[in-house]
Amino acid sequence: MNSSSSFLAGILWTSLLAPSVAAFPQEQNYQAALAKQSSIIFSGTVSQLGAASFAGVPTSPQTIVVRVDSVLKKPPAVSLKKGDNVTVEMKDLSGFQQATQAMFYTDGWIFGSGVAVKELGHEIIPSGAASAGAAGASERARSEIQKQSSDQELQDRVASADYVVVGRIIEVRPWTVPKSAAAPRHITEHDPDWHEAVLEIQSVLKGTKVKKNKLVVRFPGCIDVAWAQSPKFQKHQQGVFFLKKDAVSGVPMTLLGGSKVDTYTCLKSGDWLPLSDEARVRTLLKN
Repeated sequence: MNSSSSFLAGILWTSLLAPSVAAFPQEQNYQAALAKQSSIIFSGTVSQLGAASFAGVPTSPQTIVVRVDSVLKKPPAVSLKKGDNVTVEMKDLSGFQQATQAMFYTDGWIFGSGVAVKELGHEIIPSGAASAGAAGASERARSEIQKQSSDQELQDRVASADYVVVGRIIEVRPWTVPKSAAAPRHITEHDPDWHEAVLEIQSVLKGTKVKKNKLVVRFPGCIDVAWAQSPKFQKHQQGVFFLKKDAVSGVPMTLLGGSKVDTYTCLKSGDWLPLSDEARVRTLLKN
C-alpha cells in the first residue's frame, strides 16, 4: 500500500470512531479499554435525534433514540433486548443521522419504563462493499466483547464459589430429609427431589485441601421449571465443578464413609463445565 492509500485508510478508520480513539493508538486496545469501562454495550439503529424513548428522560440536542439490534453486555438486573428503544446521551454526534447503525459503549443513566444510557464511545457500522474492512473490524470488536463478557461471568462464578475443583462423580444416590430434621418439608410441585453425588477430587483449583479427596454435591433430580437449569449428575461424569456450601436443602450435612461432612451445591447451569474448559478456568485463576 502506498503512503497516500495508507493516509486515506487512516482517515476512514478515525472518522468511524468517537474522538476518544486518539487515546488508544491501536484498534484492539481501544475496543478492549472501552469494553472494560462500559456496563452496557449494544449495537443499534438510530431512529430519532434530539429525543427520548420514555418519559422522565431530559431531552437535548445530544440525546438520540436507538432501536437495539443486539445486546453484547449488560448487568443481569437490566432488562434490555433486541427491538427495545434506548435513549443514548451522546458525547459526539458527528456522522449520526436517522438510520445510522453503530456499536454503543455506554454506562447506565436512567431506568424506568425504559433504559437511558450515557455514551462512553461508539463505532459507526458502515454499509456497502467499500466499507468491508471497517465492517470486519466491527465484527472483531463484537467477538472480543462477547469473549470478555463470557470471561467476566466465569471470573464472577469463580469468585463466588467456595470450591472450584476438577473431579469425577463416583456415586449417585437419592437423599431424603432425615427424621431428626427440625421441621418436615412442605411438599410442592417444585420439590427438588434431592440427590447426592460423591465427587472424587482430581485437582483443587480454589479452596483448601479436601480430606480423602472427596466431597458430596447435593443436586435436584427434578426437571420442574424451578430446577430445570440445574446440572443433573451421573456416575462417571467428569468436569470442572463450582461449588458452594449447601444453603438450600435445609440440612447442610450428610454421611460420607461413616462420618458427617458438609454438603455442597452446584445449582446454576454454568456451575459445571466439561473438562475441555479446564485450561480456560486455570488461565483466569492466574490473572
